Amino acid sequence: MRFLQRLQFDSGEQISRKEYLKRKRKSSRLLRKRSKITYVLMASFLALIVYIVIQVGEYRRYNNFKYIAGENVKNQAVYSIFFVTEGYTYDPVYSVSKILSSGQEETSILPSSGFEQISVAQDCIYGLNSGKICKISKDKYKIEDLLDDDVKKYIVENEYIFYTSTNDNILKSYSLADGTKNTFDLSNVNQILADESNVYGITYSSSDKSIYKFNYDGSDKKKLTDNIRVSYAIDTKNNIYFVNKDDSDYIYRISKNGGEANKVADIKSVTNNSEPQEVNGKKYMFIKDKKLYYVNIDDENSLWCYDLETKENNKIISASIEILQNVDDTIFYKINKEMGVYLYNYNTSFMSLVTKRRVKEFVIDTYDTVDYTQVEVDKNAL
Repeated sequence: MRFLQRLQFDSGEQISRKEYLKRKRKSSRLLRKRSKITYVLMASFLALIVYIVIQVGEYRRYNNFKYIAGENVKNQAVYSIFFVTEGYTYDPVYSVSKILSSGQEETSILPSSGFEQISVAQDCIYGLNSGKICKISKDKYKIEDLLDDDVKKYIVENEYIFYTSTNDNILKSYSLADGTKNTFDLSNVNQILADESNVYGITYSSSDKSIYKFNYDGSDKKKLTDNIRVSYAIDTKNNIYFVNKDDSDYIYRISKNGGEANKVADIKSVTNNSEPQEVNGKKYMFIKDKKLYYVNIDDENSLWCYDLETKENNKIISASIEILQNVDDTIFYKINKEMGVYLYNYNTSFMSLVTKRRVKEFVIDTYDTVDYTQVEVDKNAL
């Protein structure tokens, strides 16, 4: 049923039939105009709702995954993860926990212990607590004081701990085999790398901005770069990749034998404003199967992959990544300004949320193989 709008008249007003029809047509046009505006507003509102739903879906797709039944779950390897959480106080106390990458069997192993910069070895964990490196057994989590030298940063490689101290930033080493210490001829060190036979110290001062190479015993000192502001760096079998602060944070490469440093491509990664927070760049980029995976600062810190052979450059993870670690074919990562740890398998594209805890740092135990068939997967856990 169609309703006609009633025309309003002043008291005692008399009009002709012609004037009446004229006013009626005008009133009808105004009504149709208001109706069109109403429809436009309703359509805009519905479009906004649809947009919000789509964006929420995309957010959950990238940032809120869970294990579900399917072949990708069955094919996904399960690892043990050690992670550090921090309290909510002004001066937070760090605690260490352990969890499976499937999201199960979370255990607090070192509550309120103060450990940070944790690393994992075959039968133990290493952690830094107030300038002291400690060794923690994997079976009973018994703590053993190992090196008390006001340690600032350290790495563990081939039964050696290479480190710097807060008071001097000199490169040093500690032998896990016999407990001997060695001081290298290199100061102002802010990053450390090591491979099977050499250790690399990266310096930054007003007079020296270089990458140096040594034998494990400190001999055969060699300067690989000269006067380049090297930010976060990683190493491969033959090369060192680093972010060049002197060239707009582009990624560069130099041979471990020395030579000229060259830009890899027009790609950039995470840099430091002053002192690098991490011991090197392995939490921001890595190389796997001749592909360079890197946190792209030109794309809101999402993860990209640059093929070193084909020169293809593709986005892998759209989330803004804070830190990451690669193990086999799986990337574990933490998202900026969010709690939790996620995983992404770049062969199967399987993604999952591991934990929603307030994680400060994490490390994957690559020595501990977990039998997936013995892990009960919670299909409803987010």
